[in-house]
Amino acid sequence: MFPVNSELRIAFPPFKVHIAFHEGRRLTVKVVEGENAGFSDTVDYQAIMVREGIVILSWQEHIGSTIVHVLDFAHDRSHTFVTPAKGGFLQLLGSLRASSVDVAGNRE
Repeated sequence: MFPVNSELRIAFPPFKVHIAFHEGRRLTVKVVEGENAGFSDTVDYQAIMVREGIVILSWQEHIGSTIVHVLDFAHDRSHTFVTPAKGGFLQLLGSLRASSVDVAGNRE
C-alpha cells in the first residue's frame, strides 16, 4: 500500500517518529526526538484504506509493543494507539507529514 522509500513523520507531544517503508510490507520506525530517542525497529506491517484520505497502519515491534495509527491525510493527523509490551495503553494525537505517499493523500 505504501510505496517503497516513502516516509511518514509524526510529531507527538512527547516524541517524534519517522517511518520508512520498504519492499514486502516492511517498515522501519525510528524515534528521532524526545522520549525513547534512538529506538529503531524494522517490522512487517499491515495497512487498510478505510476511505480516501484515511488509512489504518499497524504493526507489532520486536519488543512486543503493538502500534495502531489511524492516518488522516486530509487533516495531517495521526490518531495513534499503543499497547506497550510492559502493559498499559496509550492514546496519542500527532501531526502527520508524508513524503512520496500516494495512498489516499496523493502526495509526491
